[in-house]
Amino acid sequence: MSKDKNTRLVTALNTMADLAGQRQVIGNNEIGLGMILQSYRCREEAQMVTDGLFRIVVMGTFTSGKSTLINALLGSRVLPESALPSTAILTFVQFGCEEDDVEIHYKDIVNEDGSITQGRIEHISKDEFMQTYRYGIADAETLISTGNVPRFKNVAYSIIRSSLPLMQNGVNIVDTPGLEDKEVATELALDIAAKAQAIVYVCSERGFAEADREYFNENFKGNPGNVFFILNKTDLIASNVEREQALERVRQDVKGCFTKADGSVDEALMYKRVFGLSSLLALDARRGMTFDEDLQKDVPLSQEKIELKLQRSQFLPFEEALLEFLSTDERCVAQYGKVFRTLLGTYNDAVEKVREDLGIYEHNAEMTAEQKAECQRIINEIETGLEATETAFDNCTLKLQNTIALLIRNAIDSVDSTWEVDLAILHEKIRFGMKDYLSLAVSNINLFKPKEKRMEEMKRLLQPFSQIIADHISEKIDHFMETNKSVLQNAIGEAEQSVNTNLVNVAGLFSRLGETLTESPEMGKQEDQDWLQAVISYCVGDASAIVKNCAGGHTAWMEFIRKAVFNGVWQWMVIQIVTGGWGIIICGLIEWLQIKNGKNEMVDRMLTDSKNAALKEIHTKLDERLHEMNANIAIKVNEVKSAKCGESRQRLTDERLRLAEIERNINDNHFNADHERQRTTGILTTMASEIKCCYLDVFGIPYAEELATL
Repeated sequence: MSKDKNTRLVTALNTMADLAGQRQVIGNNEIGLGMILQSYRCREEAQMVTDGLFRIVVMGTFTSGKSTLINALLGSRVLPESALPSTAILTFVQFGCEEDDVEIHYKDIVNEDGSITQGRIEHISKDEFMQTYRYGIADAETLISTGNVPRFKNVAYSIIRSSLPLMQNGVNIVDTPGLEDKEVATELALDIAAKAQAIVYVCSERGFAEADREYFNENFKGNPGNVFFILNKTDLIASNVEREQALERVRQDVKGCFTKADGSVDEALMYKRVFGLSSLLALDARRGMTFDEDLQKDVPLSQEKIELKLQRSQFLPFEEALLEFLSTDERCVAQYGKVFRTLLGTYNDAVEKVREDLGIYEHNAEMTAEQKAECQRIINEIETGLEATETAFDNCTLKLQNTIALLIRNAIDSVDSTWEVDLAILHEKIRFGMKDYLSLAVSNINLFKPKEKRMEEMKRLLQPFSQIIADHISEKIDHFMETNKSVLQNAIGEAEQSVNTNLVNVAGLFSRLGETLTESPEMGKQEDQDWLQAVISYCVGDASAIVKNCAGGHTAWMEFIRKAVFNGVWQWMVIQIVTGGWGIIICGLIEWLQIKNGKNEMVDRMLTDSKNAALKEIHTKLDERLHEMNANIAIKVNEVKSAKCGESRQRLTDERLRLAEIERNINDNHFNADHERQRTTGILTTMASEIKCCYLDVFGIPYAEELATL
């Protein structure tokens, strides 16, 4: 970005901030529309341009691997990777050598006169940050009972430093809390996305959900060029053919974002912005370490395995495209575009406010006592309606948590209900006879091998057996969840309807307040909002994936089941090995004789004992998994509650201030509505002129779009 254009953009933003902000007299002109929030956003954007900051926002639904992708870019575990949000505050990664210093930025304070006091900044270590701002189960319970967690309430965001080259030249990487669709997205996530110069939108190996497609098809139209789409976790897709098919489905989902003015698709740009990769493999390669599930710790990788993982990850093409974007004119265009979105958004908000204010003065030469009383009565009703809405949100959380927990427990219990019939099916898949027993026995009694090696060999020999049982248990639970998904859908429908009824009621009261003030009916009707299904999708996935996501996703779930089954088989074997490995040989001989007589009692017992051990292990871990899931549901529903009710409460405050101002102006003999019209329309004219002039100065061509007018 050239210095001259940088300066021109900052000038335009500060000019727009002055015109939209508090009333003030400059020379002979009185400017300011009282739009404090919009003014603050313009100045914040101006500061970002001055500082050379460039935000890359990583977006995506739950378990899509956003944090892992960021860590892979940085080459180390800077952000925690977990199914449960590990910190309760937004974190930015910026360049800096003080990597153990975390900045905690507290929220700005809006004073009674409308001025803003900037929030304080606190410096703490990374360890202290993780301990203090980690979101735990107790916090989830506090959130449900009180609606907030006190130690997080006044914190706006944190900044973590990284000295890696990618972070130089003002690049900030932001890991969002998850974005579903425009109705469900938190105000925080939407605000971050609006401030981004580039976006990396991530989906898991299952591809984009319908909520994702609706969001980016609406928000990324017009061939923006600054959005990267990532099909993550491709290492979980079985074959190269299936990976390419999954990637092609993603391209079809996003092609609307690369449509040119003539209706054709810019395929060259699309192929530069859509990638299939595995962030986890890339992160392992960059760290030279991988997490061993059996040892429950990181273990080093050989150079050969590092190179193989990096090659299999297919991460380098994405990284190279991102670095090219950050080092060419594409970055400048994205920066310019972001500034003009801020300028246009401020202008459009100003047009709407001026239109409303002038309409009120035209219809209220005076305000009667009855009119004042009616406005106050409606305001009191809105307050009551907001309290009822917040209660409906809290009841919604409890209903969903209880419904899903019961569904999961019943799904696990369903494995037992048809076990006798299932044994016959498993016998067709399992061939476990004399040869297998002998192999296990020889492995166990080989005293020349250390215990760890013997365990590894036993695991390898039992792998096919445990895999079949694990697949069977997983399929049974999947079938139950799919068959009974209507139970969850009904609970979602009932909870959503309860909340929407209250939201519609509050929206209707705001319309009545507006009608009372302007004495003219407001157009439009508040529609029911389909937000809760996306929250559930974010927290637990689709119906058949609920249990899996309790274990951290499909791969983690299958590994969890395989371990449980192996432990069960191993325990059974230990009981048999009363005389070393010879006990297994005896078992083999007994089984051989039984098979000769047409019986399978020992295999039946192994299968049943293994299944029982697996289910016991699942139930043991289930409470912990349900706590994590319930915390996620509480967080997401509370975010939606805070966004929707918080917006309404702010609107209510604004309406109270507006009502007081209208009354003052109407009772003020010196107030002149015509003068106010001239003043405010003059401000809008100046705003429009500034946008057009700035666009011409920066891009060298006239601004072609039609600006809104009164």
